[in-house]
Amino acid sequence: MTTTPTTEALAVANPSAQLRRPVPRPLAPDVLSHLQLHLQMELQASYDYFRLAIWFAERDWKGFAEFARQEALSEHQHACKVADHLIDRGQAIDLATLQPNTSTWDSVEAVTQFIFDNEVAVTASAQQIYSMAERAGDYITSVFLDSVIQQQTEAEAQAAHVMSRVRLAGENPAALLLIDQELSRGEGNRPRVADGDS
Repeated sequence: MTTTPTTEALAVANPSAQLRRPVPRPLAPDVLSHLQLHLQMELQASYDYFRLAIWFAERDWKGFAEFARQEALSEHQHACKVADHLIDRGQAIDLATLQPNTSTWDSVEAVTQFIFDNEVAVTASAQQIYSMAERAGDYITSVFLDSVIQQQTEAEAQAAHVMSRVRLAGENPAALLLIDQELSRGEGNRPRVADGDS
């Protein structure tokens, strides 16, 4: 026997979204607003990484440019996944205009610090939404965020590794060139103690 969801159960925060798809478990208002903000953060991160790819390419750092380009694509994909989650929950996507980042950098180390700080901020945003979703009993969003937080934790660790290597190289052009070549060959991943198959 099936039951028909009540009008209250089908309610969504955005009236225009209600015309498209019924939603048995609407998002709590604070979870919804923070997911919208997180989507903007992911898009901004993609834009910032693309800008960094250009910065590196202009200075002939081929490996660093490729690293930043791949991260730009990855952040864009993360934004797409957040958008899919919102659509699946019957919400309209509310996109704001991206703001050009006015940061300037005078060294590869300054860029890697910027990358690390951004990854930490995006992770903190996902963790905050996770806590809100748990409090709201929104386990669908919690499960969705499990993979988001795992990916962000990996991105943080990778950013920390690259920054650590660059700090170790200091201003030594030969050492920075070696790191650049590693990244160009796709060999810039951080060292792992655990077997990758475990």
